[in-house]
Amino acid sequence: MSKDIKSKNIWQLVLLIVAIVVINMLASTWFFRVDLTNEKRYSLDDNTKELLKELDETVFIKVYLEGDLNVGFKKLSQATYELLNEFRVYGASHIQYSFINPSEGSKKEKQSIREQLNELGLSPQQVFEQTEDGRNTASYVYPYAVVYFNGMQLPVNLLENIQGFSGAENLNKSVESLEFKFTDAFRRVLTEEKPKIAFLEGHGELDEFDVLDITDHLSQYYQVERGVLGSDPNILNPYKAVIIAKPQAKFSEKDKFIIDQYMMKGGRVMWLVDAVNITLDSLRKSGEAVGLMSDLNINDQLFKYGVRINPVLLQDIQAAMIPVTVSNGGQQPRIVPAPWLYSPLLIPQPNHAISRNMNVVRGEFVSSIDTVNADLDITRTVLLRTSRYSKEDQVPVFVTLGFVNEKPDRRAFKQSFLPVSVVQEGVFKSVFQNRMVPKGIIEQKEIKPESVFTKMVVVADGDIIKNKVRFKSTNPQVLPLGYDELTKQSFGNKDFILNAVNYLCDDNGWMNLRGRSYTLRLLDKTKIANESFKWKMINVALPLLLLSLLGIVVVVYRKYKYTR
Repeated sequence: MSKDIKSKNIWQLVLLIVAIVVINMLASTWFFRVDLTNEKRYSLDDNTKELLKELDETVFIKVYLEGDLNVGFKKLSQATYELLNEFRVYGASHIQYSFINPSEGSKKEKQSIREQLNELGLSPQQVFEQTEDGRNTASYVYPYAVVYFNGMQLPVNLLENIQGFSGAENLNKSVESLEFKFTDAFRRVLTEEKPKIAFLEGHGELDEFDVLDITDHLSQYYQVERGVLGSDPNILNPYKAVIIAKPQAKFSEKDKFIIDQYMMKGGRVMWLVDAVNITLDSLRKSGEAVGLMSDLNINDQLFKYGVRINPVLLQDIQAAMIPVTVSNGGQQPRIVPAPWLYSPLLIPQPNHAISRNMNVVRGEFVSSIDTVNADLDITRTVLLRTSRYSKEDQVPVFVTLGFVNEKPDRRAFKQSFLPVSVVQEGVFKSVFQNRMVPKGIIEQKEIKPESVFTKMVVVADGDIIKNKVRFKSTNPQVLPLGYDELTKQSFGNKDFILNAVNYLCDDNGWMNLRGRSYTLRLLDKTKIANESFKWKMINVALPLLLLSLLGIVVVVYRKYKYTR
């Protein structure tokens, strides 16, 4: 090799090293990532990126979805790993995580992990599977993560379990909601000062015990207070949102004015209102009752805001169970569950962040909702509907527990998908526009006739937020909201209320992460069963055959080339 060629090669090597160094320096300062998927499933929301970049202390995450998992849970575990990796890109060393197999280690170590998870209320999920030889097997997984920050620990349930969805669909929904769940946990542990919300009192609303379970869960996000309105028109100003939970007494014009002007200034309100006055407790005492229209003096106010709650009771074929005492031929009376058509299982709508990816919501003596005032500058979305087979009973309506013994005729249930809850957002008109300030209001001379942008949720059932309470007058025992003792299942009531309040209080679009949708691309099980051997051979034998063929071609070519 000549000296010139050798010198040229050295300079080429030096230039290559310099180019690599320069490219690395540029890459360290100019960062970008490209997501080529249609759904942008590997792209974080801008709010998430900002949250991670602003971290100044370490957040540590332990993920317990690890070990001998089936294909679906492996996919969820891998999606969690990829998301946390993406978090680390923006949060750098402030994001630390580890994956832990609860079934690995000594007996003492495994017991210790399970006890820690049980203390956080995280119990194992049983998974039933069928092997290739037809045997049914059962295993346990822990689809959970725990977020640690500054001495606090917060559990995160990674698994969605929505009734009526297949296992594959539930796992896909779980992957969709991962970013929301983790960012929600981060915000909860990072928030130093919680915003305030309030339960309204003074009109026969549900008391503290009736909403104790949801109050405990809302307290993780907000300072939750209760109180009556009084005479100060600014009394609600410190609160991000107000919850009106099943009022039973008339609203005075003064109280209506305070709520109205609170909304006009941008306040958010959640209305949970019974249009018909009847309860299951009163029905159990006498066995029958007559439902009459509730006179709460807020119909004009809701109408002005674009909503009318109809004075009807809904019956639905898709209904929850209630306990009924039966006795057959001198036998000891026993309690059995029976469907109660006045407790419809309401269907959450998938096109809104509040109601997306949720179990059905249990109602009790529910009414329907109509939207009015189409000229309002607002957007409306239905959150909850009845099933395909439902009907309306006009008031006054006679109700008896004897209805549980009658088999419903589907031909009589001709109404479908009646709206029971809506969310409205935009600019509302004041119900006190062109009216005088009511008597009793202090220090208020002018009426704000139109709101700034604000939101409200209306539910035509006050019992959706009510938890059951045993021994209320002596030793109250509160059951979880939405839990059904008869069927041992939990309905979506708690998630619905939490999502609704969070959405009302959300000014930055965090709740929009719940609206993410990934297309579920399932394999054809029939083809898998019929053609599995063919595809196994293609995947295993074909690469080896191609490699062998390539080797033969190379040998023949070399032999031809060097024997010429």
